[in-house]
Amino acid sequence: MPPSKRAKLDGAALPDAGGDRISALPDDALHHVLSFLPAEDAVRTCVLARRWRHLWKSATGLRIGFGHGDTPPFVDSLRHFVNHLLLRKRDSCLHTCELRLGPRVYWLVEERNNLNLWIRHVVDREVRMLRLEIHDFYYGFHLDNLPLVSKHLKTLALIGVCLNSLCNFSNCPNLEHLVIAESYIYEAPQISSKSLKHLSINDCYFGYKGSHTLICTPHLVSLRLDGHFASVPVLGSMPSLKEAFARDHIWDCGSEDCFSCNGFIPDESDYKNKCFLLQGLSKVENLTLMCDYNGVVFRRDLEWCPTFNNLRTLLLNEWWCLDPDFYGLNLISSTHRFWRSSTFIFLLRDLNIKWK
Repeated sequence: MPPSKRAKLDGAALPDAGGDRISALPDDALHHVLSFLPAEDAVRTCVLARRWRHLWKSATGLRIGFGHGDTPPFVDSLRHFVNHLLLRKRDSCLHTCELRLGPRVYWLVEERNNLNLWIRHVVDREVRMLRLEIHDFYYGFHLDNLPLVSKHLKTLALIGVCLNSLCNFSNCPNLEHLVIAESYIYEAPQISSKSLKHLSINDCYFGYKGSHTLICTPHLVSLRLDGHFASVPVLGSMPSLKEAFARDHIWDCGSEDCFSCNGFIPDESDYKNKCFLLQGLSKVENLTLMCDYNGVVFRRDLEWCPTFNNLRTLLLNEWWCLDPDFYGLNLISSTHRFWRSSTFIFLLRDLNIKWK
């Protein structure tokens, strides 16, 4: 078929050799292409030609704050720009939205209401993937105390924030992917979702009023819990779990009066005589357990002898073999319900041992 006829059938004009081939793309394709640009650059395309004047308004993605500026003039100009941007896009739906903002304290305090309004606005625009990243781990951005409500949201990433009742995702029935990193979860009694399938929590501070945050995600397929501070979260039942990674980051200095070490298991706690992590992981098929210090949480959980009937592969780091008495390793090897039908793979610095 001649090129000219093929172009007519596709609904786009064939550009001249060496001409503007991008403008020959259909509008839907250009909306998708514009979604990969920072919002400021996407808006600037309005001066390219008459056809481009309004294309940016229907871009399927929104990327805000990628310049990482944090001076007062930048904050003022960004506020003005985003407010007008969202006003112009109020009738269009979004597939993705990423907000990455700088670390200044005055941004976190003075602009809190504005940023929370932006988040609610993009959620109302039926966004499917939302990523909020604040580059300030020491202070954290306080999200408002209202739960998210969206039947369209499927992927959510929260980085550098302080969480509260937002951790109840029961009003997001299609949420499947959740990432929480470098955040404070002091005010959240639960992280709950019946639809969630993939959860990653990295380098977060836990501690709900001196107690524990319950992670209630019964349909989870994969879990990564990599670094928790101040308190230990409690994992609920996860019968569909296939892959899990857990790192024990708690240090035990040996003092019974030390809150940082032993304060995470107060005498009045409901979990004084229960497992924190391993019981919730007991249905997993492939498990990785890493210890940074002396494995105080894993040691305690193993003494309750959780049953791992579905376990196929277990990966451990070198800490499990560094104890003079091999205490942690002996707990595992003596727990027949743990390893009866499993393959053990020990990842050591100098040795690679595989038991079947």
